[in-house]
Amino acid sequence: MIKYLTTLLWNSRKRFLGIVSEQALVYIVLTFCMVSLFDAIRQYREPGLLHTEDVVLIDFMAPSLRSQQDLDKCKEINKAIDAGIANIKQWNNVIDVSESSSLVPYLRETENYMTDSVTISGRKFNVQVKWADVAAQNVFDIRMEEGEWLPVLPNGAKPAVISRQLADQVGSDHSLIGTQVFDRNNMPYTITGIVSGIKSNVFDAALPCIIVPFTRFDRAIYREICVRVKPGQLNEFCNGAYHEFKRLVPNFNNIEFLVRDMQVFKEKNMFSVASRLKLSFIPTIFLLIFAFIGALGLLMLNVKKRAKEFGIHRAIGATSKKLQWWMVAQSLFLTLIASIPGIILSLCVFSITVTSLLAILTSLVTMLVFSFISSYYPAWQVTKINPAIVLHQD
Repeated sequence: MIKYLTTLLWNSRKRFLGIVSEQALVYIVLTFCMVSLFDAIRQYREPGLLHTEDVVLIDFMAPSLRSQQDLDKCKEINKAIDAGIANIKQWNNVIDVSESSSLVPYLRETENYMTDSVTISGRKFNVQVKWADVAAQNVFDIRMEEGEWLPVLPNGAKPAVISRQLADQVGSDHSLIGTQVFDRNNMPYTITGIVSGIKSNVFDAALPCIIVPFTRFDRAIYREICVRVKPGQLNEFCNGAYHEFKRLVPNFNNIEFLVRDMQVFKEKNMFSVASRLKLSFIPTIFLLIFAFIGALGLLMLNVKKRAKEFGIHRAIGATSKKLQWWMVAQSLFLTLIASIPGIILSLCVFSITVTSLLAILTSLVTMLVFSFISSYYPAWQVTKINPAIVLHQD
């Protein structure tokens, strides 16, 4: 069968060259889109995404510090914020409250989160640096792979939690719990735990990072406070928190203040990536449809030109069902040939991973499905050929 199809297509190569070239182009474009889609899905499923359901961000930005008077005002604002935090911790709809820096996801691009170098076992590593308090584990439901989340250590030692990505880079044969890590100022920390990762955005990979205890300055001009509330209490809490801080903070209207459900930031982050994928897929789908409309027209023309040949096959005993599936097989074989350049190019361009192989296979299956659909009607037309009529036509 394959030999027959190859001979048939070779003898009609001029007729089919255009459609093969068109389908080859469509396959290449479709594969690139599929790789982007599957890569986004893979990154979304990677561990390290903080749980932000029922979490509210309270965000403050004080005016610029230009004088001693500004410094004093900033100190006064921070005292009022501390009082507000102490108050909301007592509310019945609040589970826990955490303050951190560079830990809260979705607020900026991954590359804009704080990075620095640390030294472990005499080797330097570039990492994201995040500051968090003990409550952050409860607020974001952070699960430990090993050890504990920032426990109090004896003799004033400072704890640190590292991500699995950093632990893998260190590559120690034994557990890193208890190992010392030094920041760029040679300040020692003791590794007390390892987490699977801390992702900054939904579709970004978790980078090597270190989490150290959060320390707030009384003249901080920017603060990120996250509150986990009881399910179904978000709107009530947001409204109450806004009025509570408005009541306590002096010159409230002169500072930037935000109380927002963290899921809003997550959805916005996901929407931006989904929009980019949509912009690439929409023209690809139209290209796919137009390519197979062209294939449909070519196959219809092919049926008309080969009507006498099909009539002879019917006259010598070929069933209409057999001729129908011959036509479908010819279309599918044509698509397989057209996909070969795209498969070779994809294997050269993309790293050979489960994701890329799955994208290549999905593109091929999609092409074959469209090929089957576009060939079915012309193949059905073959079954309607009457040998007695076509064999007596000039």
